[in-house]
Amino acid sequence: MKTKVKQKNSYLFEKKYFYFFLLLPFIYSDKIIDPVLIPRQLYLTAFVCILGLVILFRISKKDLTNDFSFLRLTLPLLLIVFLLINGLSFIKTTSIADGIYVLSKFTIEVLFFVLSTYLLIQNQLTINGLIKAIGIFCIVSIIIALYQTMVLDFGADFRNSIYQITSTSANKNLFSSLLFLILPFVIGAIFISKKWKITSIVLLCSIILILVLIQTRAVMLATILSILIFILIQKGLFLKGYFPKVIVLLIITLGVVILIFFKGSSYFINLLDSSSLHQRLLVWNNSFQMAKENLMLGVGAGNWQYCFPKYGLEKFNDVLMDNASLTYQRPHNDFLWVLCETGIFGLITYLSVFIVALIYILKILKNKIEPNPEDKILLYGFFATLTGYAVISFFDFPLERIEHQIVFYLILSIVVAKYYCTFQKEKMSTNSFNSSALKLMVFVPVVFSVIVSANRFSGEFHTRKIYEYQSKGDLNQIVTEADKSANMFYVTDPTSIPINWYKGVALYTLGRLKEAQTCFEKAKLVCPYNINVLNNLASCYETAGRHKDAEEMYVKALLISPRFDEARLNLSAVYFNNKEYEKAFCMIDKVAVTTKDEKFQVYLPVILNSWLGTILTNQKDSNAIEKITELRNSKEKMIEFYFTSKKNNLPYLQYILTNNLKMN
Repeated sequence: MKTKVKQKNSYLFEKKYFYFFLLLPFIYSDKIIDPVLIPRQLYLTAFVCILGLVILFRISKKDLTNDFSFLRLTLPLLLIVFLLINGLSFIKTTSIADGIYVLSKFTIEVLFFVLSTYLLIQNQLTINGLIKAIGIFCIVSIIIALYQTMVLDFGADFRNSIYQITSTSANKNLFSSLLFLILPFVIGAIFISKKWKITSIVLLCSIILILVLIQTRAVMLATILSILIFILIQKGLFLKGYFPKVIVLLIITLGVVILIFFKGSSYFINLLDSSSLHQRLLVWNNSFQMAKENLMLGVGAGNWQYCFPKYGLEKFNDVLMDNASLTYQRPHNDFLWVLCETGIFGLITYLSVFIVALIYILKILKNKIEPNPEDKILLYGFFATLTGYAVISFFDFPLERIEHQIVFYLILSIVVAKYYCTFQKEKMSTNSFNSSALKLMVFVPVVFSVIVSANRFSGEFHTRKIYEYQSKGDLNQIVTEADKSANMFYVTDPTSIPINWYKGVALYTLGRLKEAQTCFEKAKLVCPYNINVLNNLASCYETAGRHKDAEEMYVKALLISPRFDEARLNLSAVYFNNKEYEKAFCMIDKVAVTTKDEKFQVYLPVILNSWLGTILTNQKDSNAIEKITELRNSKEKMIEFYFTSKKNNLPYLQYILTNNLKMN
């Protein structure tokens, strides 16, 4: 890449970026549940703080100007508006702690964008320097991934083995999408020097190898699409209108080739498996219902996970979903995620960031004074990558991950800096910040991010301890760790389970029922549709004699998950205790006889006996009276008849009255 910037002007900041990216793959902690998310936010915050301090110092020494007029461009303004919309969404949130966390993350990422763009415009940072920095990050990540590949036994279970190739991204799909985002920088390294050219070619081959190996369909689709766009816009076909027909034809051709040659191959079984797509469509269906119900303001930043169960779990036909052993934290679609949490205006703003960035690139490429060939290749790459990234965002959740957003915002920084210097630098009057405003711009987001992420790190650390004590059955230590875990910035674990629920379960088991009830009520405020929270709160109400309240909570849980056996059995017990034997039987009769809940075997004979007793009191037919009486006198036969009626798909009473009681 050619540049007019002298190396001595940019060396200080380029060195910082280089070491920042060199260390980024190693920012990982096995002391918490998600080993990379919070540690990398803290790491980014520390880096942004250092950048801010150096910039402020150099501005005070008059070595740099305090011109931030580029912030008046459309794209930076959109990012700022998106932050404000996330803050406004707090009006609808049930968990303010998660809303604050999301806002802190977005704020520090946007500040990273602002400082990077400023340094590029001020010629304190070069594109070549950023390419080298991201290149070293790619090298380290690839080496780790290749090592993971070498030690895996693919012969034993190929499909599960590929899920272990994550480098330090904690997820194979996120790792592959990160590699995709890095691609234009790797290609750009070809033009730096002969040494980097060789390195770039090796990295490209390694990236392709890993992408093909771990088979992330969204990334493979995005890669194919991006390559086609890259080729077409270079040839001018995009601007001449041939793009739609050519791209559709090529995609269909590639699809046919894959189906013909690889359909019978076990190697590509993961690519052709539609089960995960079906599950994702069900998640999207719930999300669309959520968005429709909260179209203007959304449900609040970070709160999709808590509202998701409201729209029903039965459709998933998954026993783990039925009892909330498996939960979703995100819809695997960033655009739908933004729509649900921040409303229609949040989605429009987020989509506009992509659209405006693409428009900036096209304007730069069409400018009379064309960029040099190397810069043009990079811009072509950015255009194709942003398009592909939008595809990935439609099927995954890169918006959540710090490393993805760092690379994404660097792409935006380069695009904005080039656009500003090409079209706006001479037009815009200097937008000078006084020293106090600059300090607030830097330190408020930094302090905000440090406080929030440090508290969440502490929360996850102690939540991990809760898991450990759960496995040991140490109830008192669970209570202790729960008290240490929960704080104003951390109220649920990464699987959407309230910390107060863990504490409440331990207290209930210890017999401290009033304290347990208080914990479950607090948990319900955060997660009003968590069926385990509703079930346990109902149990506390029933124990306290609040039968109507208990019934209400159980019914609410069953409306969300009709196959939630524990709540159904508990509700049948409530009806039984209230001597509503008909309701008790109707409730337990809907429990699958294959249930693994031990209470089914305990409750069933008692409820059957009492219900048959009510039938007997209203029965006038002597033959029916004889059969029911005989059946009630034999617990074994009563249960045997019940299971046989289920097997024959007949109502229990009908089966009793129409069959001989003597059974083989």
